[in-house]
Order: sequence, then structure tokens, then C-alpha cells
Amino acid sequence: MLDWGPQRGRLTTDFRERITKFGLDDELLVAKADLGLLIYHGGVLRRVPFSIPEMFTTDALSLRGAIRVLLEPITAGPRDNERVDAYFRRKVGSEAYDTLIGPFFGGLYGSNPADMDVEVALAPILSRAGVRRSLLAPLIKRGRVSAAPAFSFQDGMERLPQAMAKALGDRVRLDAPVELISATRRGWELTIGDAGERIKAEQIVMATPAPAAATLLEHQDPKASATIRALNHNPIAIVHVTADLDADAMGFQVAFTESHRALRGVTFQHCLFNRPRLFSTFLGGALNPAIVDADDALLANTATKEFEDTTGAPAEAISVWRTQMPAWDLSWRALKDLRLPVGLHVAGSWHSRAGLPGRFAEAKSVAASVLGLSTQGPDGQL
Repeated sequence: MLDWGPQRGRLTTDFRERITKFGLDDELLVAKADLGLLIYHGGVLRRVPFSIPEMFTTDALSLRGAIRVLLEPITAGPRDNERVDAYFRRKVGSEAYDTLIGPFFGGLYGSNPADMDVEVALAPILSRAGVRRSLLAPLIKRGRVSAAPAFSFQDGMERLPQAMAKALGDRVRLDAPVELISATRRGWELTIGDAGERIKAEQIVMATPAPAAATLLEHQDPKASATIRALNHNPIAIVHVTADLDADAMGFQVAFTESHRALRGVTFQHCLFNRPRLFSTFLGGALNPAIVDADDALLANTATKEFEDTTGAPAEAISVWRTQMPAWDLSWRALKDLRLPVGLHVAGSWHSRAGLPGRFAEAKSVAASVLGLSTQGPDGQL
């Protein structure tokens, strides 16, 4: 079973409620709660610390690097126009940043934090986590970093949207691409497919990737279309491999000090969900985008070679896939000035918080906006 999108979710309350609501409890796969993460640094896989004591027992940080992290509470909060890498280096030191913080934060987007703005990409995350000035203060209070357990389904993460679509019945139409959206006196009109079928709606939510949203907006709002189209995306190659590796972890990221490597991270499906011998490797991103343009054979060879280099286990590639991730880099500064006509909404990981929990939060927010504007037309008049 191969997933091409998200490899796993976190079993938060939002997910648990929907899993039960749509009858998926019997298909649920939950990872062991104590599975940790690894970092490949200095030619070795090392345990990632999740508490202050662990910073001094793991070999991921030197003693000097760990002590430097402890100075974080006396450092200042974010500065105006600060880049994410500069912020983290100033807060926890360059060693902890290059070895741990940078690879894991950048890995969320396939980005280089040196090209990311604190206000745009990091501040909202810190706010939701209750972080004010000090990153370390919440960790000191809680004792260790903890999160809901990882989960998937027997037939992959697609089972949740499949179950949701089934519950909605004929209210969901597939194979009905929207070719054009146009404003009318009472709302909006959508042109569907080659046949030109037209559907009228009071409001529209475009839950599409950014390039598709930009294309749909070209006719109705060229300025908004250009803003969205200018957002950068990072190319990522996902190569699923099989190998005999019994490592007790969720996976690993590659430290920024290993910049010569095309491999940026690996998810251990074998350990997470007992999918025998299966591992998902991720290559490219902002640090090595050119590798994604290589042909399938070269990508497969690179993935298996670097998997063996980093884990010591020979591997065989079984599939190659390419995708793009919203970069949330400096190009996202323009998004704060995005203005859409009344009754037209957008949603997606390019527009608000990245990740699956972000989709739930955004869905609630968009639903509230739709309900609040249900009596208005595109001109904002009642």
C-alpha cells in the first residue's frame, strides 16, 4: 500500500471524531506512542531529543551545542523582517539549528528556512503553540515535547476523503472540472467541462492547489490571479523502497550539514504501520531541486544508494512519484494583500496553515465566512 500524499496524520480530536463519524475505526492503524525520530548527521543516524535531559544524553548535539540551547530563554523574540533561519540561529545556536531545527521545520515545506519570513511562515505556528518570547519555556513547563500518535488506515490516508465523499452522496460530483467562474447579479456562475454546463451558486469555495486557483481567477480577478501564481512551490520526489531495516523510529531527516545529499528524509512505514519492508524516501526540495528533473531510473538509483548510505541497508525502489509543495517562502509576503470579491473564497495548504490539522481549522473558518455572507452578492450589497 503506497501513499502519494500525506503519509500519516496525528490522531487529534478532530481526526478521531471524523474517523468514528464515517465508520473507519476498524480500519485505523495507530503507531506506537514511543516511536521517536532520527537525524542523519555526521554519517550516523542519531536520536532526536524531545526533552531537556535528552539533549545531554543524545549524540545529536555536542555538550556545547546543548548548553547553547539552554540560553534560549534569555534571547529576544522575533525581529521585524527576520528570516526563519536567522531567528532560530539566534535563539538556539547554529549547531542545534543546522542539525535539528532547520531540517525538521524546513522539511514541513521542502524549503530552506533562509528563504522564509518569520512573520509569514513561523509566527502563526508559534502563536497556536502558545509560544510568546521563549521557545524553551513551554518545554520546561511540560517536561517534554509530546504529540498525538501517528495514524493511517489499512488502505492508506485516502480512506478518509473517500468515506466523506460517500457520506455526501450525489452532492459530490467527480470528473466535472470547472473551466470558468463568472460573477452574476445574484452570485456566481461556474462553467463545467467541455460541454459548457453552467451551475449557479451564491458563493464559491476554491479548495484547489494554488496554480489551479490562479487559473480560475484569471478571467474574474487578474490581480488576485497574478498574486497566487507568483507563489513558489518546491519540487519533491517520493521514491518508495523496500529494505530489511528494523529501526524503532518514525523516520529521519537529513541535517543541513549533509548538504551534498539529494535525500532529505525517510518515513519508516515498516515501523509505523507494520507495512513489511516499506520505506518512503523524499528527495529534492529547495536545497536540491534539480534532482527532481532527473529521469525515474536516476531518481530510483539515487534514492536506493543514499538510503543504503544513511541506514546501512540495501534497498530496492518500487515506485517514483513527483509532486510540489507550497514553499511558504518570501513570495508568501504578497499573500497578506490578497483580496477576493465578496462571495469567493479559497482554501488549501498554500493559503493557511500547512498540514492536515490546518485543513480542519480552515474548513471551519471558511464555513463561518460562507454562512456570514450568504445574503450578499459579489458587489458586497445585500
